[in-house]
Amino acid sequence: MRNLIFICSLFVCVACKEVSFREPQPKGKKSLTSVPKSLQGKYLAQKEGGELAQDTVVIYSNGYRFGYFSPEERLNHKDDLDEGVLSDSLVLRTYKNYYFVNFLNRPEWLLRVLEKQKNGDLIYMAPEQEGVDFKDYVVKLSSEIRIDSTEVDGKRIYLIDPTPRELVGLIEKGYFSRTLLKKVQ
Repeated sequence: MRNLIFICSLFVCVACKEVSFREPQPKGKKSLTSVPKSLQGKYLAQKEGGELAQDTVVIYSNGYRFGYFSPEERLNHKDDLDEGVLSDSLVLRTYKNYYFVNFLNRPEWLLRVLEKQKNGDLIYMAPEQEGVDFKDYVVKLSSEIRIDSTEVDGKRIYLIDPTPRELVGLIEKGYFSRTLLKKVQ
């Protein structure tokens, strides 16, 4: 079950607090109509100790899906986030050797970033810093970029509006966590 939670958090953490965006990122860049062939395949996430998770992330020509290792989980677990297809609410863009996966989580957009490695593996990134409390992360991030905070339906959301160059700068300065997705097929 821990693998399931870990894998699901790889793509979207809807219930978690995180910094989000007003529009798909990087803004002003064209959305891709399909996933590049070089990203397609089956991946296992590397856990903290270096071992690989058993659940898979499968990236195909027009989206992704999770493959659960446990037969019980395969039969009993159905979630809207188990599979996503490129659409108005799942947008893929590329800029400066990064792939930006944008999820519409009304009213804001959530972002995950993929960086292809030479050996075919992917580095998966999310706007957070490992081991840093969310409040401390927001304070630290606010020294780099303006953060707007508002309440929507009783939930506080934190929005940033970077230029494409600022967004890449935040990635390169370590404002995004990094997890290895090992290509297995």
